[in-house]
Amino acid sequence: MTEHRWLDDAAAWALGTLDEAERAAFEAHLADCELCRSAVQEYGAVTRLLDRMKPAAPPPGLRERIVAEAARTRPGASPSAGRRWVSLAMAATLAAIVLGSLWVRERQARRRGEDALAAADRSLLDTRAALAERDSLLATFAGPDVRTATLVTTGAGPAVRLFWNRSMSRIVIAASGLPTAPAGRTYQLWGIAQGSNPVSLGTFDPGTDGRATLALNVPPGMDFALAAVSEEPAGGSPQPTTTPILAGAWRASE
Repeated sequence: MTEHRWLDDAAAWALGTLDEAERAAFEAHLADCELCRSAVQEYGAVTRLLDRMKPAAPPPGLRERIVAEAARTRPGASPSAGRRWVSLAMAATLAAIVLGSLWVRERQARRRGEDALAAADRSLLDTRAALAERDSLLATFAGPDVRTATLVTTGAGPAVRLFWNRSMSRIVIAASGLPTAPAGRTYQLWGIAQGSNPVSLGTFDPGTDGRATLALNVPPGMDFALAAVSEEPAGGSPQPTTTPILAGAWRASE
């Protein structure tokens, strides 16, 4: 028992474990005791929070084990005192449950925040990479020494527009109407100089809409009169293995 014995009844009252006579006596005392009213408010806040959280029911036999422990450690205690001791012990247990649940929720909220921040960082990196690629493509179109070539085939069919920035040694491909290459096959771009074997400028594959826009590096110092596209095995070939499906001549950009 504490020096102010009524405090032992505060937790029991908040948990509803006082019998009718004890509750009436405590409520009569509560009207004139500021200390007990403050204790009741604190215990009441815990029980209201527990109601909102809907915790799982206590394990079977918890109350009996607490009563038995109270009898063992406090021999000769009255049943009323035992109930008060049980109520205080249960209040402490429930308070621990509340604090543990709040800690779990805080950890979950922090983890969600960290995941959202990581996703935002990835999105920013992707955006920066896309902008860098766009700026690289735009830079290829600029300059006084840019050449262009339109690669076509006979009749209606796909078309490829090329932009070759010789000072940057880069070619931008803008293709449309290209069918998806068969499994294990790819498209390969060739540069052809007069009297020389074709030089591979790289491989590419269109999207499902038949379009492709990408930049390929050109060996420095090369000078081509023609450009062509052929269908080759995946990974490309050292020299064309099929007749080009598209071809065209380079000319100075207008």
